[in-house]
Amino acid sequence: MRVLVTGSSGLIGGEVVAYFAERGRAVFGIDNNMRADFFGPAGDTRWNQARLRSRYSSFRHVEADVRDRERVLACLEEVRPDLVVHTAAQPSHDLAASRPFDDFDVNAVGTLNLLEATRRAAPDAVFVHMSTNKVYGDTPNEIRLRELPTWWDYEDPAYADGIDGGLRIDRSKHSLFGASKVAADIMVQEYGRYFGMKSCCLRGVA
Repeated sequence: MRVLVTGSSGLIGGEVVAYFAERGRAVFGIDNNMRADFFGPAGDTRWNQARLRSRYSSFRHVEADVRDRERVLACLEEVRPDLVVHTAAQPSHDLAASRPFDDFDVNAVGTLNLLEATRRAAPDAVFVHMSTNKVYGDTPNEIRLRELPTWWDYEDPAYADGIDGGLRIDRSKHSLFGASKVAADIMVQEYGRYFGMKSCCLRGVA
């Protein structure tokens, strides 16, 4: 089994690399340390890249930018993974407002580049997109709450286990970051429905 992880030097991507490498899988990680550009020296992830390379012999780092369409396609054609785990993202609401083109290009266009490259080079691969609960915008604020002795909980028992993927994502305020992640989320779903790819979105709490 060959696994391709984007954003492989980041917090989530690095954990995905470790999970599969420790199970003997061949893992290829795409990363270009864009966090250092977004957040300065404190965001530099080269240390994690070096840690993963030294710890896991089955891990191979691929220096690539998800915005680079030709590079992404070449990488998918070379690796031809069985599984793609897409964790690369611009994660900041504030930065999205000050650098909207960079935010959308990384989050939305980068995701499209990966989807299309996967469809062309590895159409049978499973494509897992690490989305975010921010795709709901402020819609969850419309759900009535009830006060309990030490916390607040949803009043409607339908939300006893939390919010599921059926909650409305439109007609709400997202932030530009949330909007770019919505675009990516919907595109991942569409590649599954329209092209029959094995794609899914995991809307983690951010």
